[in-house]
Amino acid sequence: MKLLPALLVAAIGIAVAAPAYAEPGADEPPTDEHNEEFLADLTQIGISFQDPNQAINAGKAVCGFISRGVSGLQLLNDIRDNNPGLTPADTARFATIAAKHYCPRAIAATE
Repeated sequence: MKLLPALLVAAIGIAVAAPAYAEPGADEPPTDEHNEEFLADLTQIGISFQDPNQAINAGKAVCGFISRGVSGLQLLNDIRDNNPGLTPADTARFATIAAKHYCPRAIAATE
């Protein structure tokens, strides 16, 4: 169970640090370039979804939250509220994978 706090901290760190990362183009909307890898990563860690397009849209929405400066906790709560089947750990994993594929500058800002 030690993994859960680390994932939550990572996801929260991504969401909190990103707004301060004001690089040109940082607020550009995510593209479809990484959809297949995003879905594959979710499947690989055991997060299932009925509609791939809905999963992709939710993943891209993570970047919107980050760019608007939504707190990490609020981001995770929103994901969980809209996907009640996700565990807290899977919620953090989903946010992290979404940021990795759709807004990697958010991750770079925390390194």
